[in-house]
Amino acid sequence: MNIKNSVSNMSFKGYGVELRPVAITDLLSLRRWRNNPNVRGKMVNKSYITPKQQRIWYEGTKKKYDQAHWVVWYKKKRAGYITIKGEGKLELQKKLSGGMYSGHSDVKHRLLGYAMQIIMLDIAFNYLSASTFKGPVQKANSNVRKLLRQLGFKESSPKGEFVWTTIKPSDFKKERKKFDRYFDDPKCELFRESTKLLKNNS
Repeated sequence: MNIKNSVSNMSFKGYGVELRPVAITDLLSLRRWRNNPNVRGKMVNKSYITPKQQRIWYEGTKKKYDQAHWVVWYKKKRAGYITIKGEGKLELQKKLSGGMYSGHSDVKHRLLGYAMQIIMLDIAFNYLSASTFKGPVQKANSNVRKLLRQLGFKESSPKGEFVWTTIKPSDFKKERKKFDRYFDDPKCELFRESTKLLKNNS
């Protein structure tokens, strides 16, 4: 498989947001968001990210088949970050994991978290072939845990400060229908990015 044909290089839209593969012009915003104490404090790895570390991370992601990284765009502004990971080529994995966070943006709204979670799972189950998707959430983060339960996630026993959550396609399909009425475009689809460079919004 050519890395250029990997899902990691594809752009998606739906539920009011767009997912575009992380580009070098996104790194400043991503690092600023990631180092924000409100975001960093909820991570498994709470270390501060330097510009050099961010660049090394970015260069490394461009060579890997087992993960995908997207910037979430809402109303033509960067609004968050999503990642999906596997233990091999994403297109061949039955078990995937992932995570996301909202950026410090003036375009936030109360359904952005739902939109991000739903489109991430849509990719995992409908564009990839996953039969299970899991991710960690901080035990004290009651708002996110509630959101995940509403979407059909099941929680495992807490380990330390984190709880691992797991969801299967059938549970996602059932629960997602409840949220379709809140979005004008309740489906995930591929789209072609314009060749015109977007303004460097953050």
